[in-house]
Amino acid sequence: MRTVILATLSLILLASCQADRTREAIARQLGQYPESRVQDVYKSFCQDNLGPGHLIPDPGQARAYLLSEIQAYRADLDSGLYSKPELRYDPVGDESNYVRVDLSVVLDSLIDADTLLDAFVRSANEGHVLTADEWKGKWAGVAKVLRRHFADIPDAAEDLSAIDSLISEGNLILHHSPAYEAAYNPHYRIVAKEIFENELKYRILQ
Repeated sequence: MRTVILATLSLILLASCQADRTREAIARQLGQYPESRVQDVYKSFCQDNLGPGHLIPDPGQARAYLLSEIQAYRADLDSGLYSKPELRYDPVGDESNYVRVDLSVVLDSLIDADTLLDAFVRSANEGHVLTADEWKGKWAGVAKVLRRHFADIPDAAEDLSAIDSLISEGNLILHHSPAYEAAYNPHYRIVAKEIFENELKYRILQ
């Protein structure tokens, strides 16, 4: 009986610590990106657990898309409608398994496009990710924290319900919300933490 009680208490403590870490990660995102919606919180945690979200069988096509997006980003900046973010890189989720690397690092010649592409492709094709069922369980915990502590996010209840419906249909990968897109004009690539720390971070900080 004592063993069962201790095991139960350990599970309760573990769940509490996880909820605290989740809450801190959500609060961090809302502090850095106040226009975030539930959809953007979902995307951050999804990227943390599923990585870029898809395999990249054709690096050539991925390179062409990256170069095209860099050009679009440069045009956005030249228009004066947007500026480069203060954060050149930004860990995602509550475990920071992956890092968003803003494409401004290429525009400013801190990292060349092919080096970033290689890091991105390896992160997508080789990174450790949760299974779909594991991710659904993870998101259920995140959604619980959102309902309890962040119900004041605009349209939170409606967005949580919509996301539940999408997940039930097998749609796990979502875009940023229109509000986030309009406020921050995001242009980045997802890189596994280990690759980022060992190969890219020092170039950005130099």
